[in-house]
Amino acid sequence: MIVYKHKKIAFIFYFISLWGYSQIATYNQYPTLKPSHILDEKLTDISFAFSMRVLESDYVGPLIRLRRAGDNAEQDFGWGDNDIVDIVAINAWRGANNVFVHTWYDQSGLNRHAIQTTLNRQPRFYPETFPYFQGDGSNDHLTIDTPNGIQDVTTNGDRGTVIGVMRATRKSQHSFGVLVSSNRWSAHVNWNNQNLYFDPGVCCNPTRNFNNSGNNNVWEIYSFIKTNTNSIARSGGVQRFNGAYIRGRCTRTEDFAIGWATGNQSAQHATTSFNEFIMYKVDINATEYQEIEENSITFWGL
Repeated sequence: MIVYKHKKIAFIFYFISLWGYSQIATYNQYPTLKPSHILDEKLTDISFAFSMRVLESDYVGPLIRLRRAGDNAEQDFGWGDNDIVDIVAINAWRGANNVFVHTWYDQSGLNRHAIQTTLNRQPRFYPETFPYFQGDGSNDHLTIDTPNGIQDVTTNGDRGTVIGVMRATRKSQHSFGVLVSSNRWSAHVNWNNQNLYFDPGVCCNPTRNFNNSGNNNVWEIYSFIKTNTNSIARSGGVQRFNGAYIRGRCTRTEDFAIGWATGNQSAQHATTSFNEFIMYKVDINATEYQEIEENSITFWGL
């Protein structure tokens, strides 16, 4: 009888063990859910994608490479659990030093990184809760090196889309793009009259600007779209202008710049601040750019 009880207890324990194991095995058949990021399904026709956060779930590289002023040492930095560039690690590494941007890494998979190797032209990086960089307005900028310059990141100097989180400043400045006199694909965020200008081709198209004085020194999401027929600018998820474009395409081949428009007006480098900058070589559809805008607005609390 005692033997029977032991056998019965052993059988019950064995059954429970099998049941528990089967539950664990069944549970493990489901893989960990992959995190979702805004560009996961939006890489078609992309030119490059820069941000102070991770934008694409398969991206495994760093977000930014910084130079420490005290000894000119350089280091790459990824992101923390909040998906934002690792500010804690940056501050531990820099100590009391200022830091400057050497490379803003492209998350599109095309490796079109925005780079500045000349020390006195590197914009300063600000490792704050809302991380960003800003040029001094004299000669600071980053360059995206492609074989045919602006022609590669747009549709032959014509169609294209830029979506960026920026802080406008008041200055005679070219915030991004390419510009040689009137032949340009660029924007002013803002010009010294507090207007924002977008010129996706030969200047100057009748529809090209809106008053942006209310956003001076304020973080905002901006979108610039050049279609086959129209030039469009948006801020805060709202359309500011949409008009027929009647001028010619940009025929320059200089490399696209951030913090300047590569060309012949070096005195007009920007003091615009940058947190995120995404570009497509076509005019992506409204659903897509509105989804990116809304995601950035929500993520960054704009």
